[in-house]
Amino acid sequence: MSRTPFPTPYAGAYYPIFDDGWVEPTDKMPFDKVSALFIAFAHAYPLNTAAPDKGAEFTFQKNQKNQSDRVKQIMDVARRGNPNIKIIITLGWGMNDWTYINADYNGIYSQFPTSVFKFVQKYGFDGFDIDDEYIGDDPSNCQEKSGCITPKNFNGVVSKLRRLFDAASTKDGKPYYLTITPAFGTAHVTNENIANFDLVNCQCYGGTYPEMFKDMPYPKKQISYGIDTEDEDKDEDVKYPSEEDYAGLAGIFDWTLVSDGAKHNFKFTNKIAHDVGYPPVG
Repeated sequence: MSRTPFPTPYAGAYYPIFDDGWVEPTDKMPFDKVSALFIAFAHAYPLNTAAPDKGAEFTFQKNQKNQSDRVKQIMDVARRGNPNIKIIITLGWGMNDWTYINADYNGIYSQFPTSVFKFVQKYGFDGFDIDDEYIGDDPSNCQEKSGCITPKNFNGVVSKLRRLFDAASTKDGKPYYLTITPAFGTAHVTNENIANFDLVNCQCYGGTYPEMFKDMPYPKKQISYGIDTEDEDKDEDVKYPSEEDYAGLAGIFDWTLVSDGAKHNFKFTNKIAHDVGYPPVG
């Protein structure tokens, strides 16, 4: 089957499953106002720490409590509140993931993309998201929190993920989405790899804006504007976009649904849904 565009209008939100951010989902949360929910986070780990080129796998964050159970809880409650919601797992930042992924890609196994796809299918996710921040380009002298991968290898990993998802979509008759959420400019999104992504989530609270991608061969309708409700306690401090800022885009997303509930009584979840027109009338 041909690629299915990411569903719009888009009202996105992230939901933490790590211990410091976890909150039990409830039926009172406005999942009916969220078109796509991104689960934060899972990570890459070497299968053999003494020999990283033996392969890397994608799995839940280590030393955390019951993350698979937390995901099941979220899926049950969110899909009960909104049967049309898309739920996507995010590869997190800050744990040297991309050094492991780079070694995996250089090794004889190169199995990380396959492990991502198996993880997505095992837990019933609708796709895979990359939190693109603090990733370096030089594995031989890596100083970045999220590890380092060469641009060529990054493109190779993304291309392999795209092929796996497309083949599975043809076989299963359902779309598998590949998205990326860059910070600090365009990050690792380039002319060479952008067509592989179904959605570019701009961390506008982290120095990335939709206009930065205007010269890339990519539809504006597949780019979104991101806000942060986690770090702002007052409503007026949340840097919400003007109508002009998000005009013609896929929509708006929030980091995070949990913080919006705790600090703002879901004001921004409801505002995003209203402003982008989700759910669509009819």
